[in-house]
Amino acid sequence: MIKTIRFVRDRFSLLPKLKQLNIERCGVDEDGDPFVKLKDGYIFYGLSPRAKDRKFYNLLSKDIKAQLPFECMRVAQDIVIRFIEGGLKYSGPKKNSIYDVKEGDTVAEMGAYMGYYSMKMAKVVGEKGRCIAIEPMPNNLRLLYKNIEQNSLNNCSIVPCGVWNKKDELDFFRKEGDNQSGSALMKGEKKEQLLIPVNSLDNILAENNVEECHQMVIQLNGVEIEALEGLNKILPKNLAIAARYDREGLDTISHIQNQLQEKGYSSKVISRRYIFATQA
Repeated sequence: MIKTIRFVRDRFSLLPKLKQLNIERCGVDEDGDPFVKLKDGYIFYGLSPRAKDRKFYNLLSKDIKAQLPFECMRVAQDIVIRFIEGGLKYSGPKKNSIYDVKEGDTVAEMGAYMGYYSMKMAKVVGEKGRCIAIEPMPNNLRLLYKNIEQNSLNNCSIVPCGVWNKKDELDFFRKEGDNQSGSALMKGEKKEQLLIPVNSLDNILAENNVEECHQMVIQLNGVEIEALEGLNKILPKNLAIAARYDREGLDTISHIQNQLQEKGYSSKVISRRYIFATQA
């Protein structure tokens, strides 16, 4: 019941924010991908709406609908949630809660999903900085590549793999139709199964010639512990971690905080499930 109330509340909070988007044009391209282009020049390609999204779309005012057709509604919603708001979860703590990315920084995000927040970081760090966007799921990767290429973000490198504590291949499980739910641990009925290459963060950073990282965002649907096991050689100065899933017999938050302490970080928990850490 509480989750339902929060979902409805969050949905309603989107309404005025969608109205504030400075949309230049939107539509569906030759690939069948809906897109929204903002007046600042950024263009976002994303997912088509689902039938259940129609009810929310009907809540929009006529002036918003005039510039935002239903086919592009989900893209506009994701722009607000991921590019503008930039939270570890919508209505949750911001990814930059303890560190604001600066021009010239090297930053990394996993999973980067369709790349909206990586686009934002790449914009901020500029030509002298770098952004590493890590994403394992094929459908998301297609849109991630498209968004980075169409916005000419040459300072953003895409790494097409999952994050683990070593180089390997793992079965990933995803709820059918849910592009956000890919995980190596969340097995269950009625889930799509894909064999995905994985690698450690040490290897990923080394292979991309990263010598220093100022901010790293870790959102991995339950394998944050393994990600930190494989992060030992180049320690980011700041970490934002979504640790939303416990395992049987294990307190994920406490375990991750212990890992961070052993690596020399000071950390704090915000909103019970989100850990922010800084090199002590």
